[in-house]
Amino acid sequence: MRCWRSRRQSERLRRRSGPRCFLLTLCILLAACGAQIASAPSVAGAASGSLAEALPQTMPLAVAAGQRESLDGMPALAPVWRPLAERLAADGLSGPRVDALLATLPATPSQSPMGRKMRELYMRRFFPKPSSGKPASRYYKGVVTQKNARLCRDFIGANAQAFAHAEARYGVSPAIAASLLFVETRLGKVLADVPENAFYTLASMSVSRSPRDISDWLARMPGYEQHLDWFAETMPRRADWAYREVRALVRHLLRDNADPRSLPGSIYGAVGLCQFMPSNIAVYGADGDGDGRVDLFSVPDAVASLSNYLARHGWKAGISRARQHKLLMTYNHSQTYANTILALSDLVARPPAGFDE
Repeated sequence: MRCWRSRRQSERLRRRSGPRCFLLTLCILLAACGAQIASAPSVAGAASGSLAEALPQTMPLAVAAGQRESLDGMPALAPVWRPLAERLAADGLSGPRVDALLATLPATPSQSPMGRKMRELYMRRFFPKPSSGKPASRYYKGVVTQKNARLCRDFIGANAQAFAHAEARYGVSPAIAASLLFVETRLGKVLADVPENAFYTLASMSVSRSPRDISDWLARMPGYEQHLDWFAETMPRRADWAYREVRALVRHLLRDNADPRSLPGSIYGAVGLCQFMPSNIAVYGADGDGDGRVDLFSVPDAVASLSNYLARHGWKAGISRARQHKLLMTYNHSQTYANTILALSDLVARPPAGFDE
């Protein structure tokens, strides 16, 4: 914008002073603008540091993001992301830092997040599987073992202060907390099951509102042409849900100075060792290591956050087994999930000899 104003000033000088004065003034102004642009650092060239640190708010964002700069000096955001940018702005999320976050998105959305969800819902609705008559598995296969219990105990030992702090503050035992982390992410070893980062996943879902947005997936939904009314009703609802989550994620990224490009997530955007959806971070996220921010990829914050979640839902030291089971199901609405965590936590706390599955 500063160079644009300079060009207007040059035009006025040209009219007043004639060609020779105009050319001299123009050379000076162009040299000043060129020096300003040349001095702007780029994210791509930054060796380390967060997105916010590599991206000063005073620099041209399009240059910083390594993207083509549009005529008005703003980032050349792909048209497909403009509705998302407008919704965020309407909710009070705009400005250079938000522009920089959006500039990290690829030029086209991924069809996979919404395509996967719609196929899941479509098959359940129009091609339900007949009941097998077999009872559901009591535990997740291969989880409740002595080997995994030892891994949990070793993890607790390596992070003793974090688990002790969470137990003292929230009443959640280390055995329960570690077992939940094992079920969720194998104690942080499996933080993502899709190539897209969480920001890209949720942003892609938020702009996918009609069948043409998931064209690559339609062939996996037999007879979809007969159910276009269902798509017209269902996809916008799912897109609106994803928008609420991406809005919460943007607030988290801004508040805690995080980089979306280093944010692995689940197939629907859950993040961290404890696999919180972004909308839960502001409500239940806890700073376990006292550094003033919530980083769910750090053990202290993840343990504190999952413990805070359970405590806010009613967990207290000494509650009954049945109550523990019920509260674990608020974290994941699955009997098998709650059964598995409780059974594994028993082995972590009191390993019986010879128990294995």
